[in-house]
Amino acid sequence: MSGTARPGDPDRETADRETADPDPDPDPAPAEPEGGEPACWLDRVCADCGAIQDTAPFARCARCGAPRE
Repeated sequence: MSGTARPGDPDRETADRETADPDPDPDPAPAEPEGGEPACWLDRVCADCGAIQDTAPFARCARCGAPRE
């Protein structure tokens, strides 16, 4: 954009559109709840290595072989 733009110049009209504040949305959409696992997976965590097991309850850790505590 040049510093000598005058009313009606394409450069000024572009600058006016770029700096103008957009109209705020009168009815913003409600925020969606965050995703994720709703249940606690603590019963699937190996106490020794921290691996998450495929099944709960588990007898031995699939990664390190430690017995479930």
